[in-house]
Amino acid sequence: MSSLTTTTRRPFVRAALSAMAALVLAATGLGADEKSAAKATFTDTGPVAVSRERQFDFTSAINGQPYRLMISAPKAEPGKRYPVLFVLDGNWYFRAASDTATWGSGPFDTAIVVGIGYPTEDYAEVRRRRGIDLSVKEQPERFPTGSGGCDTFLRIVEQEIKPFVASRFAVDSARYMLYGKSLGGLAVVRAMLRTPENFSTYLVISPSIWQGDNAVLADEPVFSEKARTGKLNLRILITSASEEEYLGPDAAKRAADLGKMITNARGLADRIGKLNPDKLIVRYAIFQDESHNTVSLASIARAITFALPAPPAPNQKKKSKQ
Repeated sequence: MSSLTTTTRRPFVRAALSAMAALVLAATGLGADEKSAAKATFTDTGPVAVSRERQFDFTSAINGQPYRLMISAPKAEPGKRYPVLFVLDGNWYFRAASDTATWGSGPFDTAIVVGIGYPTEDYAEVRRRRGIDLSVKEQPERFPTGSGGCDTFLRIVEQEIKPFVASRFAVDSARYMLYGKSLGGLAVVRAMLRTPENFSTYLVISPSIWQGDNAVLADEPVFSEKARTGKLNLRILITSASEEEYLGPDAAKRAADLGKMITNARGLADRIGKLNPDKLIVRYAIFQDESHNTVSLASIARAITFALPAPPAPNQKKKSKQ
């Protein structure tokens, strides 16, 4: 009997494959008709909860305004005290900083993360409040709902927030770090130049130094004198996004506020970086292909690796020579 040709074998192959598929479906308990398959059941169990995070609302006795603290801490080790990373604009940046700094899975130390924000999920309200708290000079034409409250806000951080955190957590008060971006970066510059002893590390991300005609830089001479005479021992990171400065032909745009973002940040880093390199560690970084809006997550990762260098490995006992 002659063998089957390729053409006549194809129907048999297809039939065999179909039979095998049916066996697989039968073995898994699923029918060929998708409508007869079991359906998953989804239950809304409420907001996302992370056990290591806590939220505290309070009304400041200094300015009478409500605030929200979002605090995350590493799993405590007996006898250990932890550095504290204070994150301005906590409504926006707390979770990213918390997920990075409290797990201890990177090439850096772990820290308590304190996001400072507002008890609201209304984006417009957050913008209004931060415009007041993080700007250093009244500027009604730019901030019609209020501005110039940065000094009061920094008093709240120093006199109310820091003591509360220290009362609840095992903090290393010699390692307080301050992170802020944009207007938050401006507030960090204000704190650094006016009261540099209040933090050991300043993380200045895309700072809005332009606000109030560069008013924040009025304190730079006093800061510089302290640095030159060796009174300061600080770590300072200043960063920019490559796409946040206007580089085109329009002179008016180049002279505008946002046209000076990189120029102002880099200029500040260059000036203070030369003051006392042995005691003032200053680093400047620019994130390529990032805009003012997209650079946030990248800057948080860079800030944490800079602020929390990995602790040294335990010293190994040297074997005594025989």
